[in-house]
Amino acid sequence: MNLKFIMTLGSLLTVFAATILADSFLPVEAEEPRESDVIVVLGGGDQGRVKQAAELYEEGYADEVLITASEKDGSTSGLKTVAEHYGIPEEALIVENDATSTYTNAVSTMDFMEGEGIDSAMVVTSDYHVDRAEFIFDKVNDAGYDLNYIAAPNLEGENWIERENSHVIWFSEMTKKWGYRMGLYKWIDQ
Repeated sequence: MNLKFIMTLGSLLTVFAATILADSFLPVEAEEPRESDVIVVLGGGDQGRVKQAAELYEEGYADEVLITASEKDGSTSGLKTVAEHYGIPEEALIVENDATSTYTNAVSTMDFMEGEGIDSAMVVTSDYHVDRAEFIFDKVNDAGYDLNYIAAPNLEGENWIERENSHVIWFSEMTKKWGYRMGLYKWIDQ
């Protein structure tokens, strides 16, 4: 009886591990940009996110850009400067500096949208981060806002899979994504 239980448990764990690995290799489908009330740039990653947001702003997809990041590490001040460098005027920039994770990025964004009466947003993040960002934003989006997810390459224009440290990016994102899927984000920053 013990051997049967151990074999069953081992089989289930193997299937679970195989599912996690298979899921982590599925390509992220980038969405096409569409006109929105605001472009949201998630902190973290490199300047590729801000550059992508600036291009979308210049193409007229939205009149405002919300930067949501953490001031604890000084990233919002730096991202604001970078955004202005890429051509987003200061009057079009909104800075939210309380976010410390993708989960708090989502909560802060939804609070901002509700407070401003905004119905739609383009969420710009790194290409490797889109799947997890979409997962958590959709979980937090109980008001039914229209969200469009845009994948940004890094500043050099490389997709994550082309980078020298792609194995590190893959492992980190896979671990975080499954942590979020198991609901662990609820205990982050509480």
